[in-house]
Amino acid sequence: MKKILAGLIAGIMILSLVACGGAKGVKVTLLEDSWEDEQFSVDFFYPENAGIKVERDEDYAATVDMDYEAKNITISASLCEDTTFKENKKYDKENQEDYKEFKINGYDCYGYEAFGGYWIYVHLEEISETTDRYLIIDTETIDYSKKYIEGKAQYEDKDVKKIIESFVYNSVVEPEK
Repeated sequence: MKKILAGLIAGIMILSLVACGGAKGVKVTLLEDSWEDEQFSVDFFYPENAGIKVERDEDYAATVDMDYEAKNITISASLCEDTTFKENKKYDKENQEDYKEFKINGYDCYGYEAFGGYWIYVHLEEISETTDRYLIIDTETIDYSKKYIEGKAQYEDKDVKKIIESFVYNSVVEPEK
């Protein structure tokens, strides 16, 4: 009886994964070298059927553009490790009139509207007193001749927000060979 019940539960789980599209979707990875000769990464996920076109510079794996053509919005992301996060945050807090602090996936973030889109800085990890790892995400319109939304409304679009908030931070990864 236990084996039959376990088999039924396993079958239901498999069917639910198939019905919901399986895992998290298509994975896009940003990879950056640290100052300690390690690598760290962030993974984003988007639905396979979303029609997203991924553009990246093959020589710079820490940056990606995800063109969500059905929404007319590009989601750009860059992974960083440097000494400027705290200074940038202070400057933006003083100079961006719609500056707002919030959390995504438990990480401290701040955001503001700029250049018709929305910029988000995600503080991933403090490496030392002066060095931080962070993620910069910005949204922008692909084609202004088509219907579009601007500013924070781009981030607040439920499908765009789901992709932005899908990120998973991997603090140290094995270097690619």
